[in-house]
Amino acid sequence: MTQSTAATTPGLIRTDPVAMEVWKRLTKGFATWRLLLVAGFTRRGLHHFGNDHLTPLNRAGHWKIGLGLLGGLSEAQVDFLKIYAELNASRVERSFRTYALLLVTIPVGATVGINEIDPDIWDRLGFSQIESVIAILGMWAIAAGILMAAAWRARDLADLLTFEQARRGLARAQQTAAS
Repeated sequence: MTQSTAATTPGLIRTDPVAMEVWKRLTKGFATWRLLLVAGFTRRGLHHFGNDHLTPLNRAGHWKIGLGLLGGLSEAQVDFLKIYAELNASRVERSFRTYALLLVTIPVGATVGINEIDPDIWDRLGFSQIESVIAILGMWAIAAGILMAAAWRARDLADLLTFEQARRGLARAQQTAAS
């Protein structure tokens, strides 16, 4: 049995080491960079225009691997990871919303305020060229895009655990009906 860092590092809250090792492996499979670099260029990306987003995920490699990792866990461990994933997704989403808001309101507010005080400052700072403005806006857009992708992946992971709970509940119901 492999012990996770969270379970063995002094000072951290102790949790189930097996479940946390699975969590660590799941988060690697749901990496934000894969969403940014790969997912938009697959056929699955076209399904975002439809009303069925789960069927393509049932075919997706990261979901299949994730379900395989969860297959060795008990009901209690899956339930724990589901709650853990929901908490994580909530925190990542709040972080995204906060930073996205800050990336918009502070620059826009500062720009408007400075422009009211000293309208010629932009020429003196070299922002009279549109390329400078586009570069700065591009960096902000990239930062917001990365944060949004992280929130998407965190929610995607929580959805995988919800799906696994539903699969297990269906299997239990089918076993009960068969007996």
